[in-house]
Amino acid sequence: MNRIQTVCSASVLALALSAGTAFAQEAAKSAPPAKDTAAKAVVKTPKRVLIVVFDQMRPEYAQRFDMKNVLSLQKNGVHFEKAYLGHTASETVVSHNVIVSGVYPKNQGWADEAFRDTKNLLGKGANAVWETGSMKTAEFDKLIKDAGYLKLADYLHKGRPGSKFLVVAQKGYVAESIAAPTGDIAVKMSDRQKDVSADKGCANLGGQWRFPDGKNVPAYLTTPKCGRFYVNSDKANDYGTKAKSPAWLYPLDGDRMVPGNNKEHLGGDIWVADAAIAMMEKEKWSGMVVSFGGIDKVAHMWGLEKEDPSANPQTTLASIAKTADEQFGRLLQKLKDLGQLKDTLIVITADHGANNVTKFLGKDESGASDTNWYYGKMVNSENYNKPSPTLKPLLDTGNVQFSYQSTMIETWLTDNSMDKKREAAKIMRTLPGVVVTYWRNGNRFYLDAAPGQASANFNAKELAWWEKHGQELVDTMAADHGPDVVGLLADQYGYGIYGDHGGANENDQRIPMAIWSSNIKAEKSSYEFRSVDILPTVIKAMGIKQTSEMDGTAFPVKFR
Repeated sequence: MNRIQTVCSASVLALALSAGTAFAQEAAKSAPPAKDTAAKAVVKTPKRVLIVVFDQMRPEYAQRFDMKNVLSLQKNGVHFEKAYLGHTASETVVSHNVIVSGVYPKNQGWADEAFRDTKNLLGKGANAVWETGSMKTAEFDKLIKDAGYLKLADYLHKGRPGSKFLVVAQKGYVAESIAAPTGDIAVKMSDRQKDVSADKGCANLGGQWRFPDGKNVPAYLTTPKCGRFYVNSDKANDYGTKAKSPAWLYPLDGDRMVPGNNKEHLGGDIWVADAAIAMMEKEKWSGMVVSFGGIDKVAHMWGLEKEDPSANPQTTLASIAKTADEQFGRLLQKLKDLGQLKDTLIVITADHGANNVTKFLGKDESGASDTNWYYGKMVNSENYNKPSPTLKPLLDTGNVQFSYQSTMIETWLTDNSMDKKREAAKIMRTLPGVVVTYWRNGNRFYLDAAPGQASANFNAKELAWWEKHGQELVDTMAADHGPDVVGLLADQYGYGIYGDHGGANENDQRIPMAIWSSNIKAEKSSYEFRSVDILPTVIKAMGIKQTSEMDGTAFPVKFR
């Protein structure tokens, strides 16, 4: 680690550690006096909620990487040790909206990385396939309004009139999908800007760059131009990840996902925290979602156990997990400094788990992540026509409109009649790694075959998990806009990259989950909390009445 990184990390860590005790301090202030044990404690309803999403964080990371602030919240709040995502697809572009809507993917308007527009809602033709990760606020607005559900922003506007709902994330589709349609401010990193000239571009950033973009982005984040929140995002600045397998499948592009070395323009999770803190200081807010994307990027690049010992320290999972935890600590400290920590409900979670792929079925080539994941034509993206050879039997049917491969295979058929779905499912059984196959009929998937070709690798633990949760999980994405045929892969099989996600197995599904407020009763709960349970739990804890149908259930948070 160079000098600049060391100085920045040391100062942030000191601040984070000072905030780490804030949970216990605030809880102690709210406890009833010892001499008056018969008196009933006064419950103060939280005025605001902060949801922090550690993208692709597995539950064991908190201990493994000594994430002190996460561990402190878990100790002093309600820690759901058996939490799981509770839906498929277990993907970033799906799950962030599930968190703030309390509805399954099949009911939120899109179920995965691909969306079939059966109603021509987006105007490119009936049944056209869209890449959801490339959709913008206007598209998300239309899908959500058509589905007709309320979100956290709606409830907070009603329950806390005059307040704002804020979102900040590196990834555009995260910020835009969470804020759509009624969020007040959504801050993301812009698309990559190529003008590096002194008069029109940002020559001070050392290459191509990004700036704060999104919905109603405050001027204090965008001015002056080329100021603090403008960061390097040059593809040539890849920290050595473009030349090394497996990171080269999904290499870095400058300081979008890692802090970088320019102390005046730090990126990654530090950028996210700085933007969130600026808004905490200046906005009257009642809800904020902060999504840290660094862990996700690094875990995708290397897998979970394949980090190159010679790799740049910024690109390692241990380093990036530490950075994420430090930034979480800074958010806590700012709340404390503002006098807001005591009446803020805090939720920490992840948008999906992670699978350490040891049996890789894609093409291990530089930049091949998208072509491994996608096959087919998307109207808002590009044509993907360089699939893994292992998909050939399925593609040879000539009936694949689109297919997405990660730790499960999902296929949208051109002719999706019942007979054709069954036919495709039988072929999918034969593909490497597939252990279970399903075909869809309306809003439910029907089991085609189990356990499948890779049964020798489908061990007793995986089988028990699938028997308990398999049907439940795949049915959460059963909708006309979703896939017609699904093949679940055995654990540690994957088509996309070495650190992958998407499926129904336990590693894809296990996530950290904890809730804290200053007067909450700390406990380790065995309740199998799911992402859809977050919204109903939050609004109940905040004293806001639920007025729309949700798939989630409110957990009864106990206050002292």
